[in-house]
Amino acid sequence: MADQGLLGQSRPAGTTNTVLYDAPVDQSASAVLTISNDGTGAAYDVAIKDCNQVLTLDASTYKLHRGDVITGYRFTLGTPLLQSLGLTQGTTLTSSDGEKTAVFESYFTPAFTEITVKNVAVRLVTLESVSGTFAVGDTLTKGSGGDTTTATVFAVTDSEANTIVHVGPSTINGSGSEFADGDSVSGTGGASGTVSTGGVGTANNEFTFTESGGTESLFNGVALNVFNDRTYRFNVADSSMSSKVFKLSTTVNGEYGPDGDIATTGDNGAEYTTGKTTNGTAGSSGAYVQYDFSANTSPPAQYYFYEGTTGSNAGAGYGGTDRLLTTSTAYSFTEIFIVDKDGTWVDNSDTFTFGGTTFTVTAQTAGPYGVVADYTGTALKVIKGPGSADFAGSDTFQDNPKLAGGARTTATVSSVTTATTAVGADNYLAKDKTLSANGIDKITSLVIGPGESLIVESATQNNTFSLIGFQDASTAIAKRFYDPNLGGGG
Repeated sequence: MADQGLLGQSRPAGTTNTVLYDAPVDQSASAVLTISNDGTGAAYDVAIKDCNQVLTLDASTYKLHRGDVITGYRFTLGTPLLQSLGLTQGTTLTSSDGEKTAVFESYFTPAFTEITVKNVAVRLVTLESVSGTFAVGDTLTKGSGGDTTTATVFAVTDSEANTIVHVGPSTINGSGSEFADGDSVSGTGGASGTVSTGGVGTANNEFTFTESGGTESLFNGVALNVFNDRTYRFNVADSSMSSKVFKLSTTVNGEYGPDGDIATTGDNGAEYTTGKTTNGTAGSSGAYVQYDFSANTSPPAQYYFYEGTTGSNAGAGYGGTDRLLTTSTAYSFTEIFIVDKDGTWVDNSDTFTFGGTTFTVTAQTAGPYGVVADYTGTALKVIKGPGSADFAGSDTFQDNPKLAGGARTTATVSSVTTATTAVGADNYLAKDKTLSANGIDKITSLVIGPGESLIVESATQNNTFSLIGFQDASTAIAKRFYDPNLGGGG
């Protein structure tokens, strides 16, 4: 028995529909409703609804069924959560202080992951007598005071006893001068070294990549991983990309082939176009090249990137055996859907631990959540989960296919047909029932089923409603979480 005694009590303002009691989706209540008047007679209403809200969706084709868990509430995590950790739908996540909980519903895959691409003139600078470690993102500096020369480090490689830093164009301040043999240089992280004899190479144009929240890099010697279950948008809007054509291929250098010569056809490949879409012109605002890697049911181990200006091999130097994206099925996620949030989770403070890893909740995307009571046509009856806000027009959530491996579709709420406190003519147990001064009425043998809502209203604020009874577990509505391995959970 979950609860007993006083299940709900209210002295509502006049002519205001008020939710006196919501039965949990896994509980039912047997109770007596007492209505008592305080000395000024007033009429009252009592109604029972089989759900909290009735919504109109934008389509009638969603895979939604009685008991399906739906949600629009997300946690953003400071550390990517690996799918391999085995977090299963319906698992309760508890904050480190033990005061808050939330239930995991599913992983959130964004519509696309954006990677910014730029065209940068890059030089190789060979350093000797190196102390410390140079890193991607460092600023390479020589000089002091206002007389300095700086350049951004986009890659770091080793050659025997030397360190090679791949840097972009120099910024020369005051009476500073270009990097030269014998110069003493330092990195942002505290590393230092001396430019070797003949150590400043000739600049060549290269593509640099910046993942969301990451550091601009050549990804030379370091894998640029992409997951083959999602879409990537390569942002080519930077002005440096004007006249450049960013392409992918399963062959080194695509149409040019490994030899970099489009005229020699023996080793030439082809552009990879599966799942490809484009927008705008490279170098202009909003321009991108986008790939839905999930469109390939047999994805390769890597995609080679290159500059693919038609009919020319001038861009062949952008590609090569080490210019690639590595595909991965070791999926990780920085956002998760949750339901049944209890307590106030504080961004950048609250954490939870799963699989031996501690995750910080860095942000929350608020949204309603609940359980489907019925879906007919475009009409969706929904039972709100504990702590959920009301569903509203334009809210979204994913459906819940039963087919193993079934793909989810995002449903959108077009409008709210019946609000949480709204009552239909067929919901009333009592309508405009007069209660005399100091009178008492009772509605006995009242059974409120799982997910049902008891609504009361009084003509004036002179009636008090008291629901007294007990709750018992009920399996009338079986909650069903989506399971990516089974299509729908059980």
